[in-house]
Amino acid sequence: MKSVRCIRSLVPFLVVALLAGCNAKQDKPGATGAAPQKGAPTAPAPGGAAAPQQDKAAAAAAAAAAAAVAPQDRAAIREAAARVLARMDAGDYATIYKESEEGFKKIGSETAFVAKFMQARQKTGALAKPREISFAVLPENYYVLVYRLENDHFKTDVRMGFLRSKSGKMELAGLNQHDEPKK
Repeated sequence: MKSVRCIRSLVPFLVVALLAGCNAKQDKPGATGAAPQKGAPTAPAPGGAAAPQQDKAAAAAAAAAAAAVAPQDRAAIREAAARVLARMDAGDYATIYKESEEGFKKIGSETAFVAKFMQARQKTGALAKPREISFAVLPENYYVLVYRLENDHFKTDVRMGFLRSKSGKMELAGLNQHDEPKK
């Protein structure tokens, strides 16, 4: 029970660490993996100060949780992510929406979802070469994968969250795309 309380109290810090990690420019080309490497630098806090100890503890908790994922679950999550990435590549956003988790659909309509992602695709063009840059497990078995995709003009981070449905299938529960022009 204490571990559940501890994990729940770390959730806000974990979310901040994941968001900061997605925006940090410290990713090494070709690096993939489920957790940050031991001794890897952490993103500085606003104002240039070193990251607080709590962020390091949250990152360590996320790494431990990600490492504890059963191999068959990890494979199911990555398979679900591959399906989403393939549909994004094909521009089939309606199917992504239809196959997503029910809570995902409550956030907005299919029409708005499709329009938003079509607009992003028109802005960036086709993106390729997906490379997994992070894997994390949040409380309540919410799995988060971040992939980096790119083309000649943009590099894009796509953050996907997955939950296991009552039927046992991994379903998309969250999707975010961050586009950054290449310099």
